[in-house]
Amino acid sequence: MRFAIVFLLLLSAGMRLSAQAWERLGPEGGLVVSLGADSGGAVYLGTSDGHVFVSEDRGGHWELRGRVGLRTDAVISALAGDPRVAGRIFAAAWFREAGAGGGVFRSDDAGRSWQASGLQGEAVRALEFAASQPETLVAGTRSGVFRSAVAGKSWERISPPDDPELRNVDSIAIAPGDPGVIYAGTYHLPWKTGDGGKSWKSIGTGLIDDSDIMSLRVDAANASRLYLSACSGIYRSENRGALWTKLQGIPYAARRTQAIVQDPRNPLTLYAATTEGLWVTRDAGESWQRTTPKDWVVNAVAVLPPQDGAATRVLIGTEAQGVMASEDSGLTFARANRGFTHEVVKQLAGDVRDPRHLLLLLERDGMELVESRDAGRTWSSMLTTAIGVAKNAGWSADRIVRVYSSPWGWLARMADGTLWVYAETSHAWQIWKGSYAVPARKGKTSSGVARKAAVVPGGGLVFSSENVYLAAAEGVLRCDRAGKCEPLPAFPRATRASALWVSPEGRSVSFASDGKIGISRDAGKTAVWRDLPAGITEANWILGDSRDFSRVFLGTRRGLYFSRDATEHWTLAREGLPAARIEEGLRSSDLFIVALPEGGMYASEDGMGNWNRVDEDAERGRVTGVVETQPGQFVFGSQSEGVLLWQTPKTH
Repeated sequence: MRFAIVFLLLLSAGMRLSAQAWERLGPEGGLVVSLGADSGGAVYLGTSDGHVFVSEDRGGHWELRGRVGLRTDAVISALAGDPRVAGRIFAAAWFREAGAGGGVFRSDDAGRSWQASGLQGEAVRALEFAASQPETLVAGTRSGVFRSAVAGKSWERISPPDDPELRNVDSIAIAPGDPGVIYAGTYHLPWKTGDGGKSWKSIGTGLIDDSDIMSLRVDAANASRLYLSACSGIYRSENRGALWTKLQGIPYAARRTQAIVQDPRNPLTLYAATTEGLWVTRDAGESWQRTTPKDWVVNAVAVLPPQDGAATRVLIGTEAQGVMASEDSGLTFARANRGFTHEVVKQLAGDVRDPRHLLLLLERDGMELVESRDAGRTWSSMLTTAIGVAKNAGWSADRIVRVYSSPWGWLARMADGTLWVYAETSHAWQIWKGSYAVPARKGKTSSGVARKAAVVPGGGLVFSSENVYLAAAEGVLRCDRAGKCEPLPAFPRATRASALWVSPEGRSVSFASDGKIGISRDAGKTAVWRDLPAGITEANWILGDSRDFSRVFLGTRRGLYFSRDATEHWTLAREGLPAARIEEGLRSSDLFIVALPEGGMYASEDGMGNWNRVDEDAERGRVTGVVETQPGQFVFGSQSEGVLLWQTPKTH
């Protein structure tokens, strides 16, 4: 019994160590989908993967509190605080997977835990409390309008279920003094009910037909005045929606307005969150001023009233800059991202010459490259100019498919298969002009022609300590820094190349194509070809063992396979590892780490058994790169969580 107690204590201590070993490294900021506040003054931030961040100091600091549900594709389209209960918040969500729906979720502990609160299966796009009846919630979904009279405990449909027009609801507004007056904005014009949903009528007079109504707002001081945003601009009505007038002053290019928010203390002041910055009016829409850069895509606005002597604060949630805060009613903005790290990392790569040197390919209004030289503690933008070509011809960060660390420095693979190398001395990119001689056809006297070396779609690109190996039209090529390439005789052209691996000295090469894998032990002169595991037609990646060439690992759509006898026999790795798609794999001196697409990072000492999951819900996201920056410390790139550091319990 004493032994069992000691064992359990040690086990629980190890679990705590593992749980505490994760750290968010940034970069700070990221994609903000929605902002909301509760009656206690806390501000909530919704993301595109179901996570909710909370700030207790008006956006000064953010803390990741929890995730609504278990899915990683829940877009938090709206956040509504219960007017009666501080710390109670409702989230409207829809799932990115086609046909998966969504639902309403509720938290009673300021976002720390969440539970389903109705409309499961519905893609919920809008959610609002009735100001004069605070237990009443109204939701807009892809199939219509729903109402809860008991704060989300039960729901009823209040729009006709078979109406072909009153569906695809993107926005909801409720008259401040009458909860029976509800406005619904759809993909095709706005609708209104004056009797709580018993009857509805279209209220599109004055609007351009077929307008997508993205936001609706009833004036808090004048219930006859309404505002809406459509794909054709911003409109105002002075007679409860009977007639709409288009407001001037905002350029047509900025017509996609995600939200219109009114200052509760200054009703003439409204903020319009558009795809071309934030626009502000101080005279109820008669004139507008853009107060942010044009290239900011603003998704959400929160106006925080004065509190404890502080001035009115305006927060905006953007697509690339994260949260920005204004202390002067929206005239100027400064970053407010402390604690909010939610960048979309398309790829993380580590420098083979310096493991503390990291490179990120970020999705920020297009692609952007940022680098860190201190293992992710600080980040800075990398120059993306090009040299040696006419005005950056062919070069664009938006065209990068993947970045690589090579013995020569960073390489970028473009959508057309060409490769660009980063010149560290000039801090610019230049095209890598690799070429190889195409052998003459049989019966021809010509010695062949030169062809540019470009990576074929689906083909691999790997490095030895000196050369680059790539799958090209003529098979696997070995190229030097100067661009001189030669085909490896063991690997002729393949119709469907999928993965490639080479040992550091270049003696061992593995190539998967056309449902088979070729293994060469003589630097690509000859190879032994065998079948991939049964039912597997391609590999996501190959990892060989430089110390034991008989061991080979394959990441596939059905799990991780390994062979102990140079691919004669394959075994599916189990013992804690799901038989699911394995996208990322890294072998260090002490650990083997793999990642699943929808969350799940697993570690094993030998890669063949005893797998342990090392991430928890806060880190769960699609991994886009793994780098060991020092023994026992691994940095992960995440498509939704930014950059994460995991230290093994021993190191931690």
